[in-house]
Amino acid sequence: MIFLFRLLARVPLRFMHALGALLGWLVWWLAPTYRRRFVTNAETAGFTPAQYRPAIAAAGAMAAELPWLWSRPRGESLLPRIVRWEGVAEFEAALAVRKGVILISPHVGSWETLGQAVGERFVAQYGPITALFRPARKKWMAALISGSRDRPGLQTLPTSVAGVRGLMRTLRAGGY
Repeated sequence: MIFLFRLLARVPLRFMHALGALLGWLVWWLAPTYRRRFVTNAETAGFTPAQYRPAIAAAGAMAAELPWLWSRPRGESLLPRIVRWEGVAEFEAALAVRKGVILISPHVGSWETLGQAVGERFVAQYGPITALFRPARKKWMAALISGSRDRPGLQTLPTSVAGVRGLMRTLRAGGY
């Protein structure tokens, strides 16, 4: 599986996004439980079908970018691929105070990209971003993820007592 991820990381990201969009729709049609849960959640949040349909393809595209995100060459920057930064002035102003900043991201969208991009963009001036993660249960996934999250500007800690202590030390030191 690790070999497959490394191989897919070499495929152009545009192609992977297109393939992922198709896979998103394929899962939508082949997994009725997923579809029901998706519709229930979207409608509970007040979205109409016209509003939530693009998210079906986007979920697949997001999943398809993981091989590149996790297995791209170490020196390849993520920043040129960021299309738009929103709220960056407010975030940087909070970092400048040096009292610790907590960036909360839902487990929706490319939160993996967020941590790597923020860390890469601000590491020189503010140090690395510290992110908590739940260690993978499957050995092959743990091996894949452990190397993938070791990126410039990104420090990861497990969701354990020791990890939370490390995060608290970072925040007290004015980190993020």
